[in-house]
Amino acid sequence: MHGIRNKAARCLVLALISASLWSTALSTAQQNSGSAWVSQATQAKIDKLFALYAGPDSPGYALGLIKDGKLVFAKGYGQANLDDGIPISPSTSFHLASVSKQFTGAAVALLILDGKLSLEDPVSKYIPETAKYGDGLRIKHLVYMTSGLHEYTDLPRSSGDPWMTFYYFTRDEAIRTALKPDTLEFAPGTQWAYRNINYMLLTRIVEEISGEPFSTFMQQRVFAPLNMRHSDINDDTTLVIPNRATGYAPRSDPRLIKELADSGIQIRPGEGWVRLARVSPHYGGSGVFSTLEDLAKWDENWYSNQLAGPAFTELMNKQMHFQHDKYNDAFGLVWRELYGKAMLDYSGGDTDTSTYMARIPSEHFTVVCLSNMPLGDAEGKAHEVLEILHSAGKL
Repeated sequence: MHGIRNKAARCLVLALISASLWSTALSTAQQNSGSAWVSQATQAKIDKLFALYAGPDSPGYALGLIKDGKLVFAKGYGQANLDDGIPISPSTSFHLASVSKQFTGAAVALLILDGKLSLEDPVSKYIPETAKYGDGLRIKHLVYMTSGLHEYTDLPRSSGDPWMTFYYFTRDEAIRTALKPDTLEFAPGTQWAYRNINYMLLTRIVEEISGEPFSTFMQQRVFAPLNMRHSDINDDTTLVIPNRATGYAPRSDPRLIKELADSGIQIRPGEGWVRLARVSPHYGGSGVFSTLEDLAKWDENWYSNQLAGPAFTELMNKQMHFQHDKYNDAFGLVWRELYGKAMLDYSGGDTDTSTYMARIPSEHFTVVCLSNMPLGDAEGKAHEVLEILHSAGKL
């Protein structure tokens, strides 16, 4: 009997050791799914780029390379949650910040294709509070960032609290605040000005037309059809988000210390990390949570046209001229040029995140870089990866 017990105990110990080693291996490799398209030498250069953040005591990045509809490289560097030592992986859920705007654009595009909305519709048709600005303010001005609306963060909150995610506020409070001025900053279409409020208003218009919450519309019309099972609109910050990446910033960073102090938040001095949680459920200009794996499915729709046919992709890519010289905007996206090729991209940043996604349609290639460090410069990191790939003759 004692021999059986001792044997069982030894098996249990071996199992625990094996599990520990497997866990360590996962923490180190973090589910690297490289392929022949990315050579070992190229992978080594990419790993070196993120080496500083690959340890167990640092937040970090998720990097995805999508080629010909396949996630040919997907790897996490660093920790999604420092409290519990949970590593970043391709299935880690990140707040996309402004990369969310293309999903708001998708909702608008779907309603246009449904025949329920037009870019030429007056905003006041759906948002009566904007009637004071006249019929000249159209849906197209919201989509292309040329509305003349005041940004809500430039105006005081009625509570006197700062516009910071630590101080709870909603999309609707942001909209009410932005629409308080009786005049616009400029006549619609005459200037370009980046404003999150434009895309917040678009989500409310989607709700007015569809008769359902924006999050429900997105699940039914975008996420579910594309099998994006780990994507959602974070319109309720009390919800549990599986595999969520928590935001962190260096505790000693003077920019962070000043920004928090200006908002009345005092932190203990020293080294290490400050945990930064998203507690304000605003959405439209931000608010989507997603993973590398789900974003690969979203990206492939540009080529498969699964969601709503080629007309959807054409509309998402659409550029429009106004009375200013910025002509490269699309539906929550921006056209640029890289290595002589057209590129469609967008970057995002918020209290808990830094994000970037860039597509080169002619190459059927996309890079996605997500970080749970608001100071992580995901766009900069992604372009360093693009340079590595370009040097290797891949782009």
